[in-house]
Amino acid sequence: MQTHTDPVNEAACGKKKAGSGMRLLRAVLAGLLAAALAVGGLCAILPGLGKADDRKLYDYIYSDTRSRYPSFVTQNMSPNSYLAFGSSEFATPKSLVPTVPAAVFGEHNTGVDMTVVGTAFDQSLWQAIAAGAYDGTTPKKKIALVLSPQWFFKGNGAQWAFKRSFSYELYRQFCDNPNVSDETKAYVRKRLKELKIDDTSLAAANKDTFIDALNDQIFTFGNQLNARRQVRWLNAEAPYKTAERRDSTTPVEPDWNALIEQGRAVGKAKCTNNEYGIYNSYYNQKAPLNSEKDETFSQADLEYEDLRCFMRVCRECGWEPLIVMLPVHGSWYDRQNVTVEERQGYYARIRSICDEAGYPYADFSSCEYEKYFLCDMTHPGWVGWVRIEKAFYDFVKGRDDEFLGGGSFGEAEGLSEADLKASNGDD
Repeated sequence: MQTHTDPVNEAACGKKKAGSGMRLLRAVLAGLLAAALAVGGLCAILPGLGKADDRKLYDYIYSDTRSRYPSFVTQNMSPNSYLAFGSSEFATPKSLVPTVPAAVFGEHNTGVDMTVVGTAFDQSLWQAIAAGAYDGTTPKKKIALVLSPQWFFKGNGAQWAFKRSFSYELYRQFCDNPNVSDETKAYVRKRLKELKIDDTSLAAANKDTFIDALNDQIFTFGNQLNARRQVRWLNAEAPYKTAERRDSTTPVEPDWNALIEQGRAVGKAKCTNNEYGIYNSYYNQKAPLNSEKDETFSQADLEYEDLRCFMRVCRECGWEPLIVMLPVHGSWYDRQNVTVEERQGYYARIRSICDEAGYPYADFSSCEYEKYFLCDMTHPGWVGWVRIEKAFYDFVKGRDDEFLGGGSFGEAEGLSEADLKASNGDD
């Protein structure tokens, strides 16, 4: 049986479909336009990642977001500041340790500042990437790396946490740096893959293909938009410069001896419930955990290689690094069954790596048993920060210091018996 179609109805149906398709297209285009206008409006009202408020001090803000953007960090550096790479030690507040760099350097005109870069769990590989990303952003080539012994615990410290501390923005800038050799970039990419960074991010940062380069633009735009949302918090967090910072034109070197005495007095007042020189609340919370029990420093070959990579990046970029070797807490580690031989083997290995690269170090291994060098089991404290600041100050000024060794400094003298007794003798 043959059927016949109605040409009028067929035409009407076609018109309906075409009209529906046009309406859908217009709706999609309108949605895209609205999204573009919304993003454009958001971009217009958000602060940028460049120069901020000249009245404020940005060098000592502890922030993961801030550390990921060299343009923001270095455009807001103090004129006499030097980059200092590290991790959670930069989070110690002045309310706990009044001798932190933000107070000793930041509140005074000493002619030296430390612009801190890094947060908790940022170990050697992160620092290598950051050193490559920050290359060319500041004319001052002297830098510091505050090296935590805990990075070299068995199993390579906290490399298990690298995925959450990885910065795509720093990595892409590292990849874009022509001063970093292909060999070094290949090593870093291999290590990132081993640490479970996804292939899409690695390919995008390296711009392997046209699609990868497009992904890089998309990732970067999204990341920067999110970072710009955080700048308001950074501006609120930054303290106003002190009157001395604003008005003084003549730098004055800190009174190191007075600061050491201040550190000892405050440390003693903060540590009244234990014999280790650990501040009270931390001791109550962390001591029962015995987290350092039976630790070693001889089962972290990947971390030692990542440290060598950091030094290779410094060589290729022209950085002049000072490796700050923090001590472990001697009396606490004795209790945790981490032997003196194990600890001394760690210090010797770090010195050897520095000597291979020809770079100096601030060696505080002689301070293991100095009370109040650390404020807990890990972080520099009331006396320790003063010793670190003085060594860094002397390094910047090209002067000898009892803790400086390697490079052109020869062998570090270390802490004298008299100073050790001064710290511990009456406690």
